[in-house]
Amino acid sequence: MHLQALDTIHVSSVSSDNITTGEIFEIDDLAGKSLIERGLAIEVDGAPTTKAKPASAPEPEAPETAEPAEQPPIANKAGANTRNKAG
Repeated sequence: MHLQALDTIHVSSVSSDNITTGEIFEIDDLAGKSLIERGLAIEVDGAPTTKAKPASAPEPEAPETAEPAEQPPIANKAGANTRNKAG
């Protein structure tokens, strides 16, 4: 029996991966009827088994520069600059 998933489901007898929404897969009649009754899949006639396309790879991040970013001067809690004994 060929079914089309209406939601992302996992059926270990079909695949070790999840079956995604819209994916068509083949399953035995008893398990297929159970999925249809539970509203997780619909039957399709004679459709070939297809596998969902893998997700595209994320875009590479910009390389880090060798120089660290400039840090703002640290102020005390009152917001004033601190004085040292020499100055």
